[in-house]
Amino acid sequence: MNPSRRNILKLLPVMTMAPFCGAFADETGNSLIRINIAGPRSLPFLPVEMIPVLGIDRGLNAQLIIRYFPSGVRALEDMLAGNAQFSAQGFTVLHSFHKAGKHVRAIAPLSGLLPPFGIVVRNDLRQQIKSVAGLKGRSIGISVGNITSKTYMQQIAEVFLRAQGIHLDEVRWVATAQNWEGQFGALSSKSVEAVFCEEPFMSGLVRRKTGFVLSDFSKHGVMGKVPGTGHLRATLTTTAENLQQHMHRAELMVDMLRQSLAWMAKAGAAEIVSRLDLKVMEEKIELVDVLTKHPGMYSGDVSFSRRQVEATAQFMRSAGILVDDGFDINTLIVSNIAGARS
Repeated sequence: MNPSRRNILKLLPVMTMAPFCGAFADETGNSLIRINIAGPRSLPFLPVEMIPVLGIDRGLNAQLIIRYFPSGVRALEDMLAGNAQFSAQGFTVLHSFHKAGKHVRAIAPLSGLLPPFGIVVRNDLRQQIKSVAGLKGRSIGISVGNITSKTYMQQIAEVFLRAQGIHLDEVRWVATAQNWEGQFGALSSKSVEAVFCEEPFMSGLVRRKTGFVLSDFSKHGVMGKVPGTGHLRATLTTTAENLQQHMHRAELMVDMLRQSLAWMAKAGAAEIVSRLDLKVMEEKIELVDVLTKHPGMYSGDVSFSRRQVEATAQFMRSAGILVDDGFDINTLIVSNIAGARS
């Protein structure tokens, strides 16, 4: 086996993969709800992680069971296999599943403005890679999907690189889990020369002197190179069949998310981080700093924004995801639970 592949496989989380067996309540009578997300500590999905931390699920007579995966595509695939009722992943990946005959539906947005992400390069290559153009011929770690569906991170990285004049065959993508172990392990082991990642992994890699930030998408002018800047990053997703058979569970899941987002909007960065089980003080300081610098990362309103949906369609066309001008991405959205706004 390829050494880099062996290292990556070691980093993938170990989890129970037995099919969901239909147990809908725990011993106390609380409704059991299973959701798959990338992580842990992947910022787009933090509102989901906060639900059991804050006891929101128990307050609604439910128990939320969170299962972690190396990418959102993997999380969605496992949900479709029947091992969970919900998943959360990049909204833009839903189209490929829809084309494959999978009846996936987004029922609530997780993100407001786009979370901060960018490219981190290994420290020992600082003198060799001084610009994005220097990534030509290099290996880049990123969370990957499958043969038929790229992850959101792949999609946006490819759009950005093309805007910088880099053809996709001029870099080599290496599978890297969307969590701290995956990002740090890829760079520190020198399995890759750079990673495309989100916060707080960017700050953590710099703090550990594992890499330096080559391009920060939150900087003025950088994200402007990507069409549809205000697009949806992540959504809460289920299947049309689940909605038909168990609409009350979807309503309960959206209610939990609504309460989590509302609490986060009022609490502030320091209070959010204080509720998390972070052992290292530097990690706490980093996360407070990230959340403070990017206050619009999460929407206080869980409803779908029509303007954001339109921006998402623009991004998907630029990424080559939408090639049929007649396809309406609202087909992938069920907004009657979370609501819609302009």
